[in-house]
Formats: sequence, C-alpha cells, structure tokens
Amino acid sequence: VVDGKVVKYTSIREIEKLPWKDIQADIVIESTGIFTNKPDAEKHLTSGAKFVVISGPTKDTPTVVHGVNTEDGRVSVFSCASCTTNNISPVIEILGRRLGIKKAILNTTHGYTASQALVDAPSKKEPRMGRAAGINLAPAATGAAIATTKALPQYAGKFDGIAVRVPVPVGSISDITFIAERSTTIEEINQILIEESKTDRYKKVLTVTDEPLVSTDIIKSPFAATVDLEMTRVVDGDLVKVMAWYDNEWGFTNQMIRQIQSI
Repeated sequence: VVDGKVVKYTSIREIEKLPWKDIQADIVIESTGIFTNKPDAEKHLTSGAKFVVISGPTKDTPTVVHGVNTEDGRVSVFSCASCTTNNISPVIEILGRRLGIKKAILNTTHGYTASQALVDAPSKKEPRMGRAAGINLAPAATGAAIATTKALPQYAGKFDGIAVRVPVPVGSISDITFIAERSTTIEEINQILIEESKTDRYKKVLTVTDEPLVSTDIIKSPFAATVDLEMTRVVDGDLVKVMAWYDNEWGFTNQMIRQIQSI
C-alpha cells in the first residue's frame, strides 16, 4: 500500500512474463540498471506497455532531459539519462543559447553510489570503485557530459567530464567550466540564470540560490539543478565557471516524474 493505494507487486526476472497487458500498464520505468539497451527494453512493449522510460544513460535510444529537449511522440523507448546529466544539461542549454559555449568540461562532486564498495574489495570495472566509499575521495569516469551531448548534439566532441565520488550518501554538486563565445561577466551570467529560472520552461527544473549551502541542505530538493550564484566565476571575460547543487536521488526522480507526466 502506497499513499493509501494498493499497488500490485511482482518479482519476475523475465521481461516477457511481466503482466503489463493484464494490468493495462501504459508506461514502464526500466530502473533495474540491467535492461538498458534498446532490444531488452523493447521487450516491455511486447509484454503490453506502450512506453518504456530508462532511468540511466543508453547507447542506442534517444535521450530526453525534461525541460531541455523533446522527442517525437512516436518514440516509445527512451532514456532520461542520469542525475548528473539532468543537473548540468539545463545550465548548458541556457548559457549556450543566451551566451554561446565553445567547449566545456565538467567535474561533479558526487555522493557515493551502489556501484562502490563499502569496504576495500576487488572491482573489475574500476579499481577505485572497489575502495571503501565511506572514507575515500574516489576520482572516477562519468558519462554525464557525453550523455548531455545526446540531448544537446551541438556539443558533441566539445564537452567531457569526470567525477569525484565522496563519502556522503546523497547530495552532489557539479562544477561546469566553459569557454564563452563572447566576453561576459559574473553579473551577466547570474542574471541570465535568474531570469531563466522564472520561465515556464525551467521554473520546476532549475532554481538559483545566494545562500551559503552545503550538501545536506540540498537533500529533498525537487529541482534538477540549484545554481550556487556565489560560486560563479569569470576569468578574462570568456573563461566561465558555474556550480549547481542537486539531490542525486530525489531531484532525478522528480525529473523522471515530470517527463512521464508530459507523455
């Protein structure tokens, strides 16, 4: 029972056996982290679903970041990318449209995740992910910037990034550095972001703050991005840094809900 409503629960590994047709499920959220390629995800359609929304980056489906880009309504399987992609894409879209971005790089300081070990252990994928998550800063690769270029293809080959996994369970902040196409100032950057945060397009997706936040302050924020205006920097007119907080669980969940509601 969830919020007073009875929700049917099943435990079936084979997608083909899931009862989507019987329960008249229109939309399936594929969040196992396993069936993230298009052929596997499409099996949900065979089982009776009309749309499949994948809660992670994919290589072979369209990527939709709510508020940033849209897909043709005929697309039945798509990815909502990741928490970090949903955090940085609005910032990139806004400043790219209003100011112009030549190229950019990301560093996200990210709470530890289930892909890390809680005590030192072997890790086939990445040795640093096998180090104890609760006591280490662990530099790692991230596909968030590349996934952003699937939502904003004009930045393909011009945007990349890294992550540093840190010993907090939730609450993250992205550090976006880019070369602007024209000279700008801290004041202009912040004013653009303030203005865009009030638009119908972004008012539920991106907000701004001039408060001295720390990571626990962002927990349970429904926004994909909370731009920290005090951290904006501009060097020599065109080298720009913008930082944006996000609850890497709750914020992303809200983004997925917003996207599903728009179908």
